[in-house]
Amino acid sequence: MSPLIEIVPSGDAPDLSGYAGVIFTSANAVANAPAGEGRPAYCVGPQTTEAALAAGWQAQMSGFDAVSMIAELSGRADLGPLLHLAGLHRRGDIAGDLTATGLTTDVHTLYEQRLLALSDEAQHLLQGDDPVLVPLFSPRSAAQFAREAARTAQVLAVSISDAAAQALEGLPLRAHDVAALPTGEAMAEAVEKLFRRSTLP
Repeated sequence: MSPLIEIVPSGDAPDLSGYAGVIFTSANAVANAPAGEGRPAYCVGPQTTEAALAAGWQAQMSGFDAVSMIAELSGRADLGPLLHLAGLHRRGDIAGDLTATGLTTDVHTLYEQRLLALSDEAQHLLQGDDPVLVPLFSPRSAAQFAREAARTAQVLAVSISDAAAQALEGLPLRAHDVAALPTGEAMAEAVEKLFRRSTLP
């Protein structure tokens, strides 16, 4: 295991008193948020939704990604105001986009995603002649891998989205697949398929 991102809580607790509900776009946000206590939560993806339900939120999935969430909640002024509980590094501006449609939404940073170097063991594996499966769960972690990897000729990469896959463009890879959906289950299936394809005679 060689994580490329470390989750570091900000320590700044959000004031939820002025909001009708929250938005979660990752399970990391749920883990660093206050207990739900039955309050509404609009979530991206099944893992985040399940985590929010377990943490006491009245959670519902509102799309597999930010684009589909914005499309589903767009203009629903009756749901707000909402607070997007998020990490410091985030793609796009969900709060701004929803507010522009009439659904007032603010954002509060709960944690930072600090970049980590690849471990010596990981670099050693990459330098070898055996294939190395590398699942990449975000565009930022994919970009970090592209910067860090000493050698990629034997890498079997699996990216969670097209945006993550773009970070590996130009790298010499043994194989590269993109998950059918941006979910943990789809990533696991993609890793298994790539593993089988690479090991069968």
